[in-house]
Amino acid sequence: MTSWQDRVRTTLYPVYQQAPAPVKKLFRFGSGVVNSPLLSARQKWIRDSYTAFQHDDRRRLFMGIAQFAHTNRPIDGYYMEFGSHEANTMRMAWDSFHHLLDWSYIAFDSFEGLPKIDTIDEQDVWEEGKLKTEERRFTEICVRHGIPRDRLRTVKGFYDASLTPALKTELLPTRAAVIYVDCDLYASTVPVLEFCKDFLQTGTIIVFDDWNCFHGDPDRGERRAWREFRERHPALRFEPFIGNSMQQAFICIHPGDGEAAVDNAVGDAR
Repeated sequence: MTSWQDRVRTTLYPVYQQAPAPVKKLFRFGSGVVNSPLLSARQKWIRDSYTAFQHDDRRRLFMGIAQFAHTNRPIDGYYMEFGSHEANTMRMAWDSFHHLLDWSYIAFDSFEGLPKIDTIDEQDVWEEGKLKTEERRFTEICVRHGIPRDRLRTVKGFYDASLTPALKTELLPTRAAVIYVDCDLYASTVPVLEFCKDFLQTGTIIVFDDWNCFHGDPDRGERRAWREFRERHPALRFEPFIGNSMQQAFICIHPGDGEAAVDNAVGDAR
């Protein structure tokens, strides 16, 4: 189980990194723990209440997915995660699923932080290079958490370059059980959805982690990318699933007419 110390690290560690050396000496970050006489009431509230709420909100979503997949088994395949900063959701996914479901876990990430921000995605919270976790560190965090190395794969690169037809052929014909889209940006979400189309099966859960960013504007962010994706592929059918203050999940109830064609194409290629 992910500890509150891990959650604190996500919130305060970036501040610690920017602090001058004398201030850093007042902090201890061993195993993600923060102890400091300088913690204000606001910082303690962020640590103990706000960050804990974010964690619990997301964890309820993951446990709901676990119950759905277990009840409707067999739903086999990949847990595919797009955006894996600090391995927080990857660890939560493992904790929530592996006792019930025999899935493989794939993290798709630049491991270099956010790309250059396009005009459509401009917002104060986003900047190029932000949310960076190096690939080796990500893997170390996951393995230390108990995820077997042979059940975990990383795909490094910005999505417009890394999500190639060759990679799709390599991963198919296995489908996705869960697709977790934590791309933050419209420009990043568009290629992710197109790549994932052929991995859909009946029962695939697709989750948008930043559904209510950009003030919930349907013409921006993940909401716009999702709307346009569904307009391009009207044969695909989805139903709303779990939603909370920031995330929204959907169930694929019909993967369209392309599933058999993809299977045949993959078979021919092999």
